Amino acid sequence: MKSKLNTFAAALMLLAVAGTFAAKPAMAQARATLVQNTDEPARAPFQAVVNLNYGTNTLFVSVPIPSGKRLVVDYVSVSGDASSSTGNIQPYIILSSSVAGQTGANFFLTQTQSPLATTQFSSAGPVTIYSDNLAVAFGYAGFTPNFANFTIVISGHLITP
Repeated sequence: MKSKLNTFAAALMLLAVAGTFAAKPAMAQARATLVQNTDEPARAPFQAVVNLNYGTNTLFVSVPIPSGKRLVVDYVSVSGDASSSTGNIQPYIILSSSVAGQTGANFFLTQTQSPLATTQFSSAGPVTIYSDNLAVAFGYAGFTPNFANFTIVISGHLITP
């Protein structure tokens, strides 16, 4: 009986020792790989302010985007003033974007006129525009403006294409 007990104890010890060596590689295989999401919006926030003055700016004002990155525009806020002495005016802000060397696309943002101060215009809201090259311009419908000054705030994040 004593020899059976010793044999059983020796077998348990052998299993314990073998299990110690075999368990480590199995545990190593089960560990999760740490992944970093480099395109997470909070990792590479972007914000730019563009000032447009009708008559003094070139047609399009470029927004600098770091080389090797793509801008995802999430929100655009516009405020400014415009007036025409000959009649009504409807200002637009144009965002011209191109991706991967393709022909650009234009996005028109219509400005809302203040009911109290009729020369004041504004707009704000979420958008989704992907851009490797972005430029901003002033446009209008109606009569030619005497003056127009607008501040455009563009916010979003950068990703690696």
